[in-house]
Amino acid sequence: MQNWKKYIPHGIIFMVFILASMIYFWPAVQGQVIYAVDNINGTSAVQDGWNYHYATGDYTYWTQSMFAGMPNYQVGGHGGFLVDHILQPVRQFFSWGNRNHFFVFLFYLCVFFLLLRAFKINEWLSMAGAFAMALSSYFFIIVAAQHMSKVYTITWLMPVIIGFILTFRKQYAWGALLIMFFSYLSFFQHPQMTLYFGMLIGVFYLAEVAIAVQNKEWKHFAIASLVALFSAGIGIGMGSANMLANQEYAKETMRGGHSDLAKANDTTNKTKGLDLDYATAWSYGINETMTFLIPNFMGGASGYDLGTKGEPIVQEMVKEGFPRASAVNFTKNAPTYWGDKPFTSGPVYMGAVICFLFLLGLIIVPGAYKWALLIATLFSVFLAWGRHFMPLTELFFNYFPMYNKFRAVESILVVAEVTMPLLALLGVQRLTEQRNKPIVLPFGWKVEHAILAAGGITAGICLIFALFGGSICDFTSSYDAQWKGQVGGKVYQLFIDQRSAMLKADAWRSFLFVAAGCALVWFYQRKPFKTMYLGLALTALIVADMWQVDKRFCNDGMFVSPTKRDKAFAMQPYEKQILDDKDYFRVFNLTANTFNDARTSYYLNSIGGYSAAKLRRYQDLIDEHLSKMHWPVINMLNTRYIISKGKDGQPFPYYNPDALGAAWLVDSLVCVNNANAESDALNTLDLRHIAVADTTLPANRDLAKIRLYRSDKSDKSDPSAVSDAITLLSHSSKQLVYHTSVWQDRLAVLSEIYYPYGWKATIDGEDAPIYRVNYTLRALHIPAGEHEIMLTFAPDSVRTGNRIALTCFIIFILLTIVIIGGKIYLRRKRITNK
Repeated sequence: MQNWKKYIPHGIIFMVFILASMIYFWPAVQGQVIYAVDNINGTSAVQDGWNYHYATGDYTYWTQSMFAGMPNYQVGGHGGFLVDHILQPVRQFFSWGNRNHFFVFLFYLCVFFLLLRAFKINEWLSMAGAFAMALSSYFFIIVAAQHMSKVYTITWLMPVIIGFILTFRKQYAWGALLIMFFSYLSFFQHPQMTLYFGMLIGVFYLAEVAIAVQNKEWKHFAIASLVALFSAGIGIGMGSANMLANQEYAKETMRGGHSDLAKANDTTNKTKGLDLDYATAWSYGINETMTFLIPNFMGGASGYDLGTKGEPIVQEMVKEGFPRASAVNFTKNAPTYWGDKPFTSGPVYMGAVICFLFLLGLIIVPGAYKWALLIATLFSVFLAWGRHFMPLTELFFNYFPMYNKFRAVESILVVAEVTMPLLALLGVQRLTEQRNKPIVLPFGWKVEHAILAAGGITAGICLIFALFGGSICDFTSSYDAQWKGQVGGKVYQLFIDQRSAMLKADAWRSFLFVAAGCALVWFYQRKPFKTMYLGLALTALIVADMWQVDKRFCNDGMFVSPTKRDKAFAMQPYEKQILDDKDYFRVFNLTANTFNDARTSYYLNSIGGYSAAKLRRYQDLIDEHLSKMHWPVINMLNTRYIISKGKDGQPFPYYNPDALGAAWLVDSLVCVNNANAESDALNTLDLRHIAVADTTLPANRDLAKIRLYRSDKSDKSDPSAVSDAITLLSHSSKQLVYHTSVWQDRLAVLSEIYYPYGWKATIDGEDAPIYRVNYTLRALHIPAGEHEIMLTFAPDSVRTGNRIALTCFIIFILLTIVIIGGKIYLRRKRITNK
C-alpha cells in the first residue's frame, strides 16, 4: 500500500490537467469544432484519395484533384502506408485532438509533465512547468489555425526526448521503447518540426558528451549512444515507406530545389531547397523578440479584435463617412500588428514569470545541461530572426542538412518554448534542493542576490516600456500603406495610439506578474515551505498569466457546430451543374484564390489547389503561364470549365470549347536543349498539333530518335490519315486506360502531369517509356495499329519502404515483448526472494 501513495500526487495532477483542458476547450467538450481555412483546405485536399478508397477499397498515392495531379504523400488521403495501416487504431488514439480539441491541451500537459519529470524535477513543480510549456502562445495559435500536423509532431516528439534522457540515465530499456515508438509516430508527421527538435536533441547529446568527459563514464556513454541510435533507426525504419516516397518526391517539389528556369534577376537566390527570400519571408523581428516577455509588444495579430477598446476608432470612422457596421467589423479584425512579417496570427509569448525564472536558472543552475539549454535557446532565437540575421541564416541554409527545405523560419522558436521553461523549472528545483546542499554562486553572490538580479532585469525592462514605450517605438509598419489610404489620416493615427496603448498595457501587466513571481520565490528562499505549495502557487501564477493571453488568439468564438463547419463543403449549384458532365476534365476557379485554395478540389479536379510542397515544375507553370491567363497552357491541362462570377455575382461555370481533352495526337515535335526554351515555346506553338520537349532530360533522350510518322510520304487524301484517335476508356487516381487506333507511329500527349517516379505505362501489356513534353505533361510513343494503353501509379519506393518498415516493426514488437516480459519476470523474482 505504501508504494501506491507516491502515485497519489500524480493522480491529482492528472485530474487537474483534465479539468484545465475541459475548461479551456469547453466548446469542444460540448461537441463544437474550430472553423479555420487550413482545416477546410486540408479536408478538401484529401477527399479525392478517400473517394477512391470508398469506391474501390484500395488506396492510391496520387490525387487528380489538385494542380492537375500530384502525389498525395504530403496532403494525405492515401490511407497510410503498411505499418501505418497496421497501427491505425494506435495512431487514432494519439490523434484524438482531431476529433476533440480537449485532448490537444491534455496531451500537451501530459508530455511536458513527463519531460520535466525525466529531468528529475519535483512533480508539483513539473505541473507548473507543464502549464508553462503547454500555454506558450504559439502552441495554441497553431491549434486555432488547425495546423494539426505541427501539434502532433510537437506532442509526439517529447516522448522521444524523454526516451533520450532516460537512455542516458541508464534506463536503457524504457528509453529504447519510447524512442522507437514515438520516432515512428513523429518523424514524418511534420518534417520541419522534426528537424528543429532533432537539432535540440543534438545539443542535448553534446551535453551528454560533456558529462561523460567530466565523469569518465565512457562505457555507459557508448552503450547509451548505441541504444539511442539503434532505437531511432528502428522507429524511423517503421516509417520507411513514407520516408522513401517523400525523399524522391522532395526532389521534384518547391522544397527540393530551385526552378530549372534561369532568371536574370535570380543569381544569388539559388539553393538546393527553397528560395532564400521565400523561406525567410516570415522571420521574427529582432525587436519582436520582446513578445517573449510582453505579449502585445508588436500589436498582437494582423487581424486583432479590439472589442470595446475599438469604439473610439469606430466613432472616428463613422465621422469619416463609413457605415457603423463596416467600422465595427474593421475593428474586430484590426491591423494592430506593426512588425516586419506580411501577416501573423499572434506573438510567441513565453510568459513573464517564465522569463524571470529563466534568467534565474541561468544564474543558479550548474552543469552541462544549463549551457545546452542556453545554446539551444539562443540558436532558436537567432535562426528565427532569419533575414534580420543573414550570416547565420545563410550558413544554415547552405550547409545544414534539410534546413533549406522549409519556410517560415520563425517556427524554430518552438525549441525556445521548451528550453526556456525547462531551464526555468530546473532553477526552481535547484532552490528546493539547497536545504541539503547550499547553492554556491559566482562572485560570492547569495541566492537572494540572484533572485533580485533576475527579477530586476525582467521587471526593469517591463517598466521601461510601460513608462516610455510610446517614445521608444514608432509603431508604424511598411504594410500600413495597404490600408492607410482607405481609412484616412485621423483613423490611422488612432491605430498608432492603439498600438502604443497595447504595448504599455501589456508591459504593466508583465511587470506585475514578474513582481509576483519574484516575491513568491524570494519568500520561499527566506522562509522555505513545502515544495507542493510552491508548485501550486507557481501553477496558479503561470496559468493566470498565460491563459488570458492564449484566449486572445484561441478562444471560444472560433468554435462552431459541426453542421456549420460542414456547410463549407455543401455542394454549390455551379458544382452540381459541372458534375452533371460525367466526362474526365479539370476546372479553373477564378472566384477563389486559385493556387492557394483547395476547396474547389473537394468535388472537382482543379488546375489549382493548396500545397506548400507542390511540384516545382507546376509552380513554374503557374508563374510563367497560368497566372498570366495563357490560354493554350490552360487548354492543354484539359480545363473544360472556367468558374467565374455570373450576372448575379454568384460563381458560374463557363464551358471552354478549346480544352484539348484527356489526350491528343500531335503532328510534330520540337526538340530544345534547356528548360527556358521549353517553357518559352509554350507561348508560340500550336499545342494541339505540336509538342515541345527538352531532350537534355534523361527520360527524353530517345524521344528525338524515334521516327514518329512519315509525313513526307503520307497521302493526305487517304481517309486513314485523319482517322487516328486516342480515347480515354477509364480513369481513376491510380490508373488511366486508353484505346488508340493509328495508321502509323504517332506521339500522344496526355493532359497528365509528368512525374518521374511511380507511373508505369504499358502498351498491350508491354512496358513503354513515358516522356515529358510541354514542360509538364506526359507523352507516349504509339506504334501503328490498335492498342490498349494503361498507366498505373505504383511507386517502387512505397513497395521497398513497406518491406523495410515491416521488418523494423517486427523487430519493435519482439523487443517490446522481451523488454516488458523481462521487467515482469524480474519484478516477480524480487517479490519471491523477499
